[in-house]
Amino acid sequence: MQTVPENRKVSPSLTFFTIHGMQFGIGILGFQRLIAKKAGYDSWISVILAGIATMMIMWMIYKILEIGKQDLAETHQFIFGKLLGKAFNLLFISYFLLYIITILRTYTEIIQVWIFEDLNVFIFTLIYLSLCMYIVFGGFRTVVGMMFFSVALPSYLLILFSYTFEYADFHHFLPIFDHSMKDIILASHQMSLTYMGYEAFLIYSPFVKNTNQSKKWAYLALLVSLIMFLYTAVLTFGYFSEGMLQKYIWPTLTTWKIVHLPVVERFE
Repeated sequence: MQTVPENRKVSPSLTFFTIHGMQFGIGILGFQRLIAKKAGYDSWISVILAGIATMMIMWMIYKILEIGKQDLAETHQFIFGKLLGKAFNLLFISYFLLYIITILRTYTEIIQVWIFEDLNVFIFTLIYLSLCMYIVFGGFRTVVGMMFFSVALPSYLLILFSYTFEYADFHHFLPIFDHSMKDIILASHQMSLTYMGYEAFLIYSPFVKNTNQSKKWAYLALLVSLIMFLYTAVLTFGYFSEGMLQKYIWPTLTTWKIVHLPVVERFE
């Protein structure tokens, strides 16, 4: 890989937005139902365990970058050789492609269900991907700018969960540790999609100035994601009974239905 010019790199502090922005997506809209299937309302523990696991993997990612080459592609060829290294690169390309398709299809499905039932999926996807390509071709700094706004602008939505306090019953959490450790770990596995995205740092790390200085921002991003998901899970579990929760695919959106504003008929 060619050396990235300094004027195309971003500050280490912006690593916070690139990592947290990847995690703050479609996963937060419905992870509560999935983890509750495995461990009931003990699954708030699973959220913490999954968050700690992401920090451990992030530590491994930095170790890979320190020991290997500039990015994942060169590291693969450095360790496995040119031919096998390219095969591993192809595997990761397939992984990220499937990740993109999952997010795009889920996002489209939400729009179909909640807003436009007759939405033409092909046309919408074509327009959406064209917009994404326009941003990507603007360079990595443009992508990071979009990530900043994707974190900053919707952050106020978390405040709206305070509307649930009036109706929440936190006795749902009792008794604590009512499920086996196996169930709690299985619920942690269900958090995979919600926490995913931070591993992309292996790809774009050459575009970050002084990569070592970005460590604290990377871990802070993962910690904020953990707190955000835990906060969302606790309030959702307090608002819904376990039976009701299984009836809603996107509990977060359903929760926002109780928000009423004089200028908006349906806030969600």
